[in-house]
Amino acid sequence: MGDQKLPERTAEEKRGLFSRTESMAQHSGRLIGMLDQIEKRVEMLREQASALEVEKSSMLEALHTLQSSKDLQYCSPGEREEIQITAERLVCRCLTVDVCVNTVRNQQQEDALERVNSVLDEISQKIREDMRSHYNTLLLYYNACCPDTTGPMDLKFQALVIECTADDQKRIRKRLETLLRTMEYAEKSIPKN
Repeated sequence: MGDQKLPERTAEEKRGLFSRTESMAQHSGRLIGMLDQIEKRVEMLREQASALEVEKSSMLEALHTLQSSKDLQYCSPGEREEIQITAERLVCRCLTVDVCVNTVRNQQQEDALERVNSVLDEISQKIREDMRSHYNTLLLYYNACCPDTTGPMDLKFQALVIECTADDQKRIRKRLETLLRTMEYAEKSIPKN
């Protein structure tokens, strides 16, 4: 009995239960690398979805500005009706698109965004009533949102924008760009008195 040979241990048994072929640091590093890649993709997804939100908002803003523009008076009744019907059809189609990116805000940022949106809604309404006379105000607001601007700006509006989140600041600037583009396009297409 004493001369009986014990079976040889396998390589796995020799390494033991907790032994790994790769170190724990290598495993962690690989997993962290995967998380980093996913984080980049999530951020890209958020940016693309935000761009779609801004694009939808821009299109709706342009359509509403066009629909309520006093400059429609320069069109014949038939043209005016056709423009209104087409614009309404496009508004309805645009509203079928639902994109949502949630931005985390504190109460101060919420309040600032609400005030900025109120100012922008007010200027949008004024533009619908009379595009030409509110262009300079809109330009002051836009300059307040641009870090590299050398032109005049509305400092009160700039203070409100600064209180908003970085994502909201981008959206505000895009909204103002859309309003300016819409006004410039309308200016080119409307006959001068």
